[in-house]
Parts: sequence; structure tokens; C-alpha cells
Amino acid sequence: MAQSENARVDVAEWWLPGNPDLKTPGTYTLLESGNALVRLHGSIEGHDVNFFSDVNHYPLIHGEVFGKSVTLVNSRVGSGRFGGSGLVDVQLRPAVAIEGLLLDGDELSLTEAKVRIQHQDDWIDPSNFVARKDARGFLAGVSIRDFPERLASIEGGILGVGDFSSARWNSSELSISSRSGFHFCFDAPVGLNEFFEKYLRGLQVLMTLIAGTRCGIESLSFTNETWLVNDVKPAVSPWVDVRVRAPQEGKSKRNDVLFPFSAMDWERQAPRIFDLSVAWMYAIEQWALLLDDRFVWPVARFSTAASAVEALDRILNPGEKYEPDAEMIDRVVEALRETSLNSRDRRKVKSALERPRETSLEQRIRRLTLCAPHAMAEIIDAPQWAARVARLRHVVSHGLQSSEKLSQDVRSVECGAEILLHLLECVFLFHLGFDGEHIKRIKRGNPSTAWRRGVVHECMDLLPSIGEQPAPVVETSASVAHDEPTAGATS
Repeated sequence: MAQSENARVDVAEWWLPGNPDLKTPGTYTLLESGNALVRLHGSIEGHDVNFFSDVNHYPLIHGEVFGKSVTLVNSRVGSGRFGGSGLVDVQLRPAVAIEGLLLDGDELSLTEAKVRIQHQDDWIDPSNFVARKDARGFLAGVSIRDFPERLASIEGGILGVGDFSSARWNSSELSISSRSGFHFCFDAPVGLNEFFEKYLRGLQVLMTLIAGTRCGIESLSFTNETWLVNDVKPAVSPWVDVRVRAPQEGKSKRNDVLFPFSAMDWERQAPRIFDLSVAWMYAIEQWALLLDDRFVWPVARFSTAASAVEALDRILNPGEKYEPDAEMIDRVVEALRETSLNSRDRRKVKSALERPRETSLEQRIRRLTLCAPHAMAEIIDAPQWAARVARLRHVVSHGLQSSEKLSQDVRSVECGAEILLHLLECVFLFHLGFDGEHIKRIKRGNPSTAWRRGVVHECMDLLPSIGEQPAPVVETSASVAHDEPTAGATS
């Protein structure tokens, strides 16, 4: 491990729950990435120091780090070194390190949590403190503006967004940090796995799509009012700090946030976040890949954007079935009887007409566009643009001869990717609860819209041209047929 990755190394003792008398020396390191690295200098299972079992991970480990209790959750066994004189150095990488209490498996739950997600202040912009300077440019005073907590009812509790600012000072220094934070309060204990997989994932998805870059957990602490300390319920529930890995903060591919926090009706729209993050999981993971600043290959980006659009339409229209046009088939069969085709060939034609057909990418694009047609028109109004983008995906996916041009000029796929990203953003805003006119205003005010409009104007002629009429749109989406947007259903 590179030395630069270390933030702090502490001496520690570790043991398995239920066996506190068998303690193993080691260390506890907080990495710059936010998570913890543990080293064992002996066997935690009581074997000879030169022998370790085949266990490759431990669900729970307890420890003491300079008098502070630490609980490690789902620790993966890494590399190990065995030297002479009984020297051992084995790495453990816990998924979660909980500082403050020794918790058993049935205590890994919470009733209240405070969390910060990377880049959230770029969106919320709390700006609670305003500094006043004198004529010499020195600090003359500080004004504190009220940043009231906004509360939304969510499944099983309440989610607030409010002020997490802090200030420190002494006779010679003043330090002020203006920050926001999310605050969960649950009616009953929520398991740690559920909290991470649903609630924290929902906030990370929200901030990733809003900020346009991968967003992880910057800080997390929680408590549980049902915890007992030394078999006694304390007057004030103890809080624990949680160490988890967060991605290195990347640079957004957009020029600004998707929409400002002030545009959101937090009380009404916040609950939708968690439904969307779960129901749209497959599409969102592809979309999030496009926001990774390391994913730069134009052809791969366009293909991924097309896959995300297709996946999202499938999610929003589950169980869609092809219904053959029986009257049309009868007319075709009747007409074929008047030709020289034999009965066997006529049956083949009829069978082909009855065979289930997949909804085309063009139909899916046009159906999703109905969520916010005016916002899409902000960047593109070319005739049959959906068919041309779909045709481009066909060319790229199947490596048709015309795809050879992409080795010298990738502007067509770059244009197609931006169109589809714009579409994904519009559909997300619609299902988050914004109406069409509001989405149009949001997109019109976003710097990325003007840039995308320029890309489309410059590169649209490079997309394949379409001679025939566009395929009809199959409007089966409940979200389009009704005024109230829905989260969709898993397919």
C-alpha cells in the first residue's frame, strides 16, 4: 500500500465477538479514501501465529483503538506476510468500520443518522455565513443567516436537509465552515444493510445525477435509541462515526448542477428519490458510468447511453407484449392466395407476422421524449431525429461498413451520446415530479443545454439519414398517460 494513502495509523487490539479474552495485536489506519485498513499481528482465531484458517472474510470483529471501541463489519482478508520469530502481518479491509461502540450482529441497526454526500454543497449552497471586511480588508464581523431544516416524510420516517455548519475560534484565529447535511429519523430501527442499500444509495444516486459525477459518502454518523450500554439504556443515545470508502471526487462532465436545490419541492419530491434509485437500478448504473470522468471513449459512451435509454424504457413499461394485428394478417394471407406462392410459403409469411416483435429503440426514444418534449426541443428539432439516433446505434452495434468512418471522425457518436444524456435527464426530472414546463425552464437555464444545442447543430448531419416514415409510438407508459409521474416498476 502506498504510504501517501495513509491518513493516520493507531495501535489496536482485535478479537472476535464472544471471545474477548483472545485478543490479537494490530493496527487501525484511516485512509484518505475514507475507509479503514486493519492489520493483524497474530491469529484472531487462536491458532498458532504461523497458521491462519481458510476464512476469507469475517462478518464481525471487535477492537480497541487507544481506548476507543471499534466494530468492523464484513472484513475481507487481504495479503499476509509471515516472518521469523512468529512475526505476522495480515491485512483486513472492512466494508464498514463503526467507531464508538462494540456492536453485535443484532445491534447493527439505527433509528437516526446524519450524513453528508460529496458535492452536495454545490447543489444546496447553504451559504450561512457572510463576512464583513473593514477598509483595510480585515475581518470586521460575521453575519449568520438562517438555513431552516426542510423535512419530508419518507417510508418509515422523516428525511431532513439542514444546516451542518461549524465554527471554531480562539484569541487569534477564526474558522467557519458552511455546510449542509441530510438527517434521517426512523420510526423503528432500520437494519444497516437496508439503510445502505436503499436510503444511502438513494442519496448517492440523487447527488450523482445532479452533480454529474460519482458521489460517495463524505461523512456518516448514526445512533439507535434501543441500544443498551452495559445492559442499561442510557439517558442519551450514543452516536457512532462510520468509516466507508468514498470515490475520489471527480470533475463533473456538466458545467453546472442538473437543477438547483431551490427549484425542488423537497417535502413532496424527496420520497421519490428512494423509489427511483431502486426501480431504475440497472439503467442508473449505466447512466452513472457515463458520468465517470475516466470513461472517455466516444463509441463506448454512445453505446452505453443507448443501452441506458433502452433499459429505462423497459423498466417504465414492464411486461409489454406484442399483439399481432389479426385483421392485417388476414388481409395479407388473403392477398397471398391470389399469387403463385404455395401454401407452405404462405404459412411462413403468416408465422413471421404473428411472431413477437421487440419494441425498437426509435419507438423507445420517442416514447420517453413524451415526458418532456419541449425540453428536448431545446437542443434538437430535426425531423426524425429519434430514428437517426436509433439507426446510428444499429450501425455501431453491428459494425456496419459505415462504422469505419468512426475511426477518423467520432463527432456523430458524441452528438448521439449528448442527445441521449439530455433525454435521460429530462425523464429523470419528470419522474422526480417536475412537470413539462418546469423541466423546460430548468433545461433552458442549464449551461449544458446551450452547449449541447451547439453540438447537435454542428454534427446532426453526420448521423445516418432516414428516408422512410418513423415507426408509430406505442404509448403504454402509465407515467405518460396520467398527470402524476410514477417511479416505474422493476422488470
